[in-house]
Amino acid sequence: MDYPLTALISDLHGNWPALSTALADAEERGVERFACLGDVVGYGAKPRECLERVMALIAPAPGSNVGLQPGFCLQGNHEQALLQSAAEFNPNARAAIEWTREELSRGADRERNLALWDFLDTLRPLHSEPGAMYAHGSPRDPVREYMLPRDIRDTAKMRANFARMTEPVCFVGHSHVPAIYYEDGTFYRPKSTEGPYDLAIDAKRRAIVNVGSVGQPRDGDPRLCYALFDGRHVTFVRLEYDVAAAQRDIRAQSALPAYLADRLSVGH
Repeated sequence: MDYPLTALISDLHGNWPALSTALADAEERGVERFACLGDVVGYGAKPRECLERVMALIAPAPGSNVGLQPGFCLQGNHEQALLQSAAEFNPNARAAIEWTREELSRGADRERNLALWDFLDTLRPLHSEPGAMYAHGSPRDPVREYMLPRDIRDTAKMRANFARMTEPVCFVGHSHVPAIYYEDGTFYRPKSTEGPYDLAIDAKRRAIVNVGSVGQPRDGDPRLCYALFDGRHVTFVRLEYDVAAAQRDIRAQSALPAYLADRLSVGH
């Protein structure tokens, strides 16, 4: 497959200021396709705006001037909770899901609301194409399992995840911590905008790549993170965005815990 330059965005979490900044940057870089690895919703105050923007990005309307190739969006654990139950979530995350469920059904435009719910219902947790596969969480558990830097020392966990891979690289999100995990135990953790980085992957040297989070970074760096992939090279992009605006959006909704706004300042 001749890979289009693909922007890998994940864990947007209803953060419209962060998503807008990431998309503008990706456009400037000549991105040809978008792939969203899940958790468009949850935590943030703009789930509707983020969902509608992702819908337009991955399925450009015929005759539009967007100039993008069709992409895809995966189901994250927050989409799953929205459709099923958030009983296993912590209180802050559960409160955000309950508010989001009401928010997506609010208003008089019933058709617009139904379109959002129909889109959510179509999302699947795993996508594969020649050369790469994509999951929200991990190859072994596409929705719920976290891939964290400490896992590189957990040989059983790493072995089990690589055993489930059908392509030489798997892109994931969920943990909100950008990193590259190689099957030979090599580990790489980007600190800023870095790349293009040759993954040097093949059937004997596979990799799991966490693309970080657009809407809620958790690696101690409050800047948004996303990645670019051209079929061989990956570039990690870190950008400042209007954190204060995202915080104001959250604090304007009394049902959303203030903690969800506070954490954006520190990247945790």
